[in-house]
Amino acid sequence: MKKFLILLVSLCFWGFASAQLSASSQISLLTCAPGEAVYAKFGHSAIRIYDPEMHIDVVFHYGIFDYNTEWFIPKFVKGETDYEVGVIPTNYFLAEYKQRGSSVYEQVLALNEAQRNQLYTDLWINYEPQNRKYRYNFVFDNCATRPYHMILNTLDAPVLCSYSTDVTYRDIIGQYVGYHNWTRFGIDLVIGAEADRKTGNEGAISFPLYLKDEMAASWIQVTTDTIVPLVAQTNTLVDAEPKAVENTPFLLSPLVILSLLLCLGGFLTYYDWRRKRYSAWFDVLLFGSVGLLGIIVFYLMCFSLHPLVHANWNLLWANPFLVIFAIFAPMKWCAKATKHMAYYVLILLLASLVTTAFAPQLFHVANLPIILLLILRTIFYIRKPIITHG
Repeated sequence: MKKFLILLVSLCFWGFASAQLSASSQISLLTCAPGEAVYAKFGHSAIRIYDPEMHIDVVFHYGIFDYNTEWFIPKFVKGETDYEVGVIPTNYFLAEYKQRGSSVYEQVLALNEAQRNQLYTDLWINYEPQNRKYRYNFVFDNCATRPYHMILNTLDAPVLCSYSTDVTYRDIIGQYVGYHNWTRFGIDLVIGAEADRKTGNEGAISFPLYLKDEMAASWIQVTTDTIVPLVAQTNTLVDAEPKAVENTPFLLSPLVILSLLLCLGGFLTYYDWRRKRYSAWFDVLLFGSVGLLGIIVFYLMCFSLHPLVHANWNLLWANPFLVIFAIFAPMKWCAKATKHMAYYVLILLLASLVTTAFAPQLFHVANLPIILLLILRTIFYIRKPIITHG
């Protein structure tokens, strides 16, 4: 029964595909406000085809992905995820966002009948099985850039735009995910210096709400002396309360938790020094955990196709080498070699403090307590008054 329904819906859609839009048709850009899920935090864009005369009201959107795809997470991390264009009845599309509690805004485009039919045909060609998949890219090729370029490719006249931005990719990410939370801390850990360059208009359209603003400030140059707004009409199809930016409670924020860890590490270091002991277990956990983070940073920096994760100066303190140091630090039989390692680790950590002020990359403030703790434990290891290991 389910397969029959899918076949029936598909036949209906292909029936739409063979139709020509009437003079009363409209094509709109839909912009969906951010949701609570991680994949929905930046919003969504889509193209609506509405023709009351032909009884067509569908939405094309480029946000279809399958969690059940083999090796989905490793592929997503590396930047080898394939997304698809999907087609859905508009009422189903709007119902989903109403259920999420996300507003949906419609910008009716000032396209003539020939342009509307051309865009409609292009979208159906894009939906054909051999064309519908594309290699997703968080910044340069996503659910917002695809509709934008589909619309512009349909126009046979120049588009003028008075919109301009003066923000970086990291600025925009912060507007959507906040700052004093673990999501932002994790993002700031894995994105590098490229995230701190200005987006410009071309980069900003990767984010649906910015695309909406740019479309509202665009005009089609019909003749040498005549321009008309690209957006003829704006409607709100789903009106919901704006989602508050996620903020972790202050006492559970990265800065507070990692500062408490610094205090704990400082107390333990003093305790070890007074009792002439060395708490190897603490350093194994500390350096091992940070080293594992370093492996993730290194992998993304060197192998990922995502554009914002390269040239990441966090690699100085979140370094894979710390895993090796964590393994050998408690072993008495290689104490001399491990001490040489400790000097190398200390140089990296001190360099990371310097780069915090001078590198072309902004760092999360919660990096500071963890770097200071690593420095403290490294210095103590170099000068530890060991009698026994704890």
